[in-house]
Amino acid sequence: MTELRIAQLSDAAAIAHLHAKSWQQTYRGIFSDHFLDNEVEDERAQAWHQRLAFPDARQRVTVAEADGRLIGFACILLDEDTTFGTLLDNLHVAEAYRNTGVGKQLMQRAAGYILQEARNSKMYLWVYVKNTNAIKVYDRVGGKNAETVEKVNEDGNTAPAHRYVWQDVENLIS
Repeated sequence: MTELRIAQLSDAAAIAHLHAKSWQQTYRGIFSDHFLDNEVEDERAQAWHQRLAFPDARQRVTVAEADGRLIGFACILLDEDTTFGTLLDNLHVAEAYRNTGVGKQLMQRAAGYILQEARNSKMYLWVYVKNTNAIKVYDRVGGKNAETVEKVNEDGNTAPAHRYVWQDVENLIS
C-alpha cells in the first residue's frame, strides 16, 4: 500500500538518490553522459539538502512510500508564474512503481495543495521533448502543450522542452 506524506529533511538523501536514478534512466541524450555517470548523485544530494533544509515558502514536497521505502516524490512551487500558475517542478517515481498510479496520486496531492493555497487553479511543468513516456502520461491526464522552448539543463547543455499546462487542476482530482 502506498502512503503519501510531507517530505522532511531526513528524506533528502532518499529523494536525491531516486531523482538521480530517474535522470540516469530517462535523460540519456538530454543530459551529458559525463554528468549522468559522474556528477548527478552529488548534484542532486546538494540540491535536495538545500531545498529541504531551507525551503522556499511556496514549496510543497510530497513523498510516496511503500513498505517503508521512498518510491516517489513530487515538488511544487505555488504561484510560480502569473500566467501558468503553480510549477510542478519535480515528479519522479521509482522504475518498479511506474504505471501503478503512484505518479497520479502525487499529482492529485499537488492539485490539492494548489486548490487550497494557490491564487489560481492552474499548474504547469516542463518535460523534455525526448521524454516521450512522460509526455504520454501528461497527455492522458489532461495536460496540454502550451509551448516548446530550448531549456538550459543542470549540466549546462540545452534541450527542447514542452511546457505542459493544466488550466484547472480540479480535473486531476475527479
